[in-house]
Amino acid sequence: MPLAAVVFDLYGTLLDIGTMRSHVSSAGIDAPDAFLAEWRRTQLEYAFLTSMAAAYRDFDALTALALERTCAVRGVDVNASLRAALVDCWRAMPPYPDVRDALEALRALGVPRAVLTNGTPASADAALAAAGVRDAFDAVLCVDAVRAYKPDRRVYALATTHFACGPRDVAFVSSNAWDVWGASAFGFRVAWCNRHGGVPEALAPRAEATIAGLHELEAFVATLR
Repeated sequence: MPLAAVVFDLYGTLLDIGTMRSHVSSAGIDAPDAFLAEWRRTQLEYAFLTSMAAAYRDFDALTALALERTCAVRGVDVNASLRAALVDCWRAMPPYPDVRDALEALRALGVPRAVLTNGTPASADAALAAAGVRDAFDAVLCVDAVRAYKPDRRVYALATTHFACGPRDVAFVSSNAWDVWGASAFGFRVAWCNRHGGVPEALAPRAEATIAGLHELEAFVATLR
């Protein structure tokens, strides 16, 4: 049976979070790499915590709160206006250089393409449009619909519901090891886009394939068709 879709994580998989360091540095924040890493870690921790506690806040709100806490933890004085500007930068990250060619290759294969993201619908659409790839996707699926975050199974089920298929009919691509585990546990055919040589989660199951970048994705998808 042909694949129903190839579904991508957004932040860190299609869009390069690392480019945020220049905005952090421009805000006058020292050690921008360490600051950005802590901001991202806190953002995800807040997503996990609010899911576990059934206390949903949308991802834009969590991103702002995570920035506020990161500033406090690191003793950085950034006024509210500048913090808001930094949060807005999540809507304007560039794509990784391999994204457009990979999406075009999938389009040529006739495989539907979707994004499944923790981001809000407005921010995800804006970010994809700014990256110049919004029209490459048949659907942008966001956690607002279930008011929980990945790796909650209800989030992954948004893809199977949208495409009216089973988990094994979906190829899922993420750069986040925890997301790879969650998607694999749900039953997707998962490719871990491990651009930075990360270590997989010790939890089973693991990804069906590990790729160094999206330039290797077409070959993985071809094995599933």
